[in-house]
Amino acid sequence: MTTNNSGSLLVVPFLFAVGAFFLPVACTSRSPKPIGKPGLPAAAYRGDDSPGSLTNDPQHYDRLVKKIEAERVALAQRYQQATSAAERAPILAQARDLLIRSIYTGIFPSWYGTGWDFNGTTEVPRQGKIACGYFVSTVLRDAGWRVQRARLAQQASENIILSLTTEPHIKRFRRIPIGEFVKTVKDWGLGIYVVGLDIHTGFIVNDGDEVYFVHSSYVDPFMVVKETALDSKILQTSAYRVLGRITADDEFIQSWLLKKEIVTRTS
Repeated sequence: MTTNNSGSLLVVPFLFAVGAFFLPVACTSRSPKPIGKPGLPAAAYRGDDSPGSLTNDPQHYDRLVKKIEAERVALAQRYQQATSAAERAPILAQARDLLIRSIYTGIFPSWYGTGWDFNGTTEVPRQGKIACGYFVSTVLRDAGWRVQRARLAQQASENIILSLTTEPHIKRFRRIPIGEFVKTVKDWGLGIYVVGLDIHTGFIVNDGDEVYFVHSSYVDPFMVVKETALDSKILQTSAYRVLGRITADDEFIQSWLLKKEIVTRTS
């Protein structure tokens, strides 16, 4: 669900009706794997909600973000000192692995259980509420990319993707069954994707065993969740889906390494 700067919700029915033909919009205020099978580290369905949970501790999240940044700085120094593409390639691969692991097993679980709100803009997991576009831009920012958090969050979801990656890493789907969509993701490969829907946005994760949808959900349970893509009502009912395979894009990984500013696409 989205709105213009005036905050009016009256545009939602119209946007829903045309979403399949134009840009999808973001809803913002502006089991063990077989041995030998490649896959990502496991991530819990939802962070522990108990009072003593580390994932429920803002200081733990702050330490996590700082740790990722320290590792980025160390990798960036090595990358800049490399004198050939052959020397840079393994550093880029290490950066990619670090990002996928850090987001999937650290940043995402910290946000599970954070409430959704159409106008939510919280920057602290489990404190306040967050809209779907802000969830995407905040995760990317906290992972270390120089994104314009508010400006990116307020864009149509396809523009969010086009701000991050390029056409070779993008696929579009119109009115195809959810099973076909999930199969395409499995065939396309491991990693983290950004997905844009008719009136929503979030992340798709292919961990080598299952395809998940991680997002700030505007339907029950109205919070940040990780759910199997096949079972997601939001994914199932969206007529239009656009995928950006961000962690497969070397330029996007390089932009993280070198802290390059990512310009938000607005049209």
